[in-house]
Amino acid sequence: MSQRPLILHITGDYPEPTRTPTTLAVKTFISNLTDCDHVIVSLTRTADPRRTLLRELPAPAGQRLFAMHHFGLPLGVGLMASFRVVARRIEQVLAAHDLQPTHVHAHRLTFDGIAAWLLAQRRAIPLLVSVRGEVESKVFRFKPTYAPFYTRLLRDAHRIYYVSAWFRSQLERLDADLGNKARLLPNIVANTQIQITPRAPAQRIMAVANLDIYRKKGIDRLIAGFAAAAAQLPGVTLDIVGAGRRENVEALQRLIEVSGHRASIRLRGPLANAALLAELPTALAFALPSRNETFGMVYTEALFAGVPILYSRGTGVDGHLDGLDIGVAVAPDDTEAIAAALIELARHNDRFRANIAAGAKELYRRFDASAQVAMYMDDLAAARKPAPCAKNENGAVHA
Repeated sequence: MSQRPLILHITGDYPEPTRTPTTLAVKTFISNLTDCDHVIVSLTRTADPRRTLLRELPAPAGQRLFAMHHFGLPLGVGLMASFRVVARRIEQVLAAHDLQPTHVHAHRLTFDGIAAWLLAQRRAIPLLVSVRGEVESKVFRFKPTYAPFYTRLLRDAHRIYYVSAWFRSQLERLDADLGNKARLLPNIVANTQIQITPRAPAQRIMAVANLDIYRKKGIDRLIAGFAAAAAQLPGVTLDIVGAGRRENVEALQRLIEVSGHRASIRLRGPLANAALLAELPTALAFALPSRNETFGMVYTEALFAGVPILYSRGTGVDGHLDGLDIGVAVAPDDTEAIAAALIELARHNDRFRANIAAGAKELYRRFDASAQVAMYMDDLAAARKPAPCAKNENGAVHA
């Protein structure tokens, strides 16, 4: 491109000091885009008008970071109106700092996307949209009248990036032509490598989760599934890694007691990521039957550690592993299927580990940061002249 791209990122999932902790996924992606400059607007909804704020925060060279706590009612009430206000406030920030973005990237379709679409229309710049199925599926379920607007937004977008590959089929039911602008954009993990040499495993299945959302992460069903499979897994333990509030840790301890397998199911507490990556290669398998998981970076961390995985069908990393026999997908609420998957991963562990080693180059192609960045930069260059879209922000919007 003739000028260095300046990307306006609108995201409700950016870790910064004014908000509650969140995943590093968006921050990691942006930090890998070193051939661009960035304006990042980190959104946090508040239902208390007195708690709104707009503040610039320190950021690395080449980045400007603004924290915006915006007013919005629970359950998406007045969703369109609240994000019109967000878009106006972002426009004011850009004008005040003389920032002229060349592209705008919404890191969630159903919230960030509204403001990003309005700004792309007003400024006639290309719109890029990431799809994170956890939040998108909720909005589509509970606010179906917004489907025509989101269809228009997606038609106007230059590219659609599926972090949640599993949600792609639902969106493409809105318009089959959306597939022509779709890309998979998995979250970036630190341990990708082009050659994977699996290590001899210990008799230990590992799970890693935030224990405060253990039901969503499937830890309760995993305990039940392990207990059902235990007779066929002699000597195998289930190690559950993660932190949580006392009441949730105690609830899991009770589930373990009830299972009758206190000696072989262990709550390990939290591990730093470096310590986890050092320990993962000796796990027999990694297992996490999550519900409505956007992506789940720990699944790919396990695979690049040479460890086969139990993952959920129709959510999480599902859709990114097509054609690779490196784990077992299950219905996340089916305890019998979880038990059967654990047995299969143990009995055929050598085969799964060999398949991971043989598929290392393909895993690297799908998940390594350099491949994602190269694709994205190509898309930025191709968007020099954005496809024409309507200029009237009020048209065909169903609120």
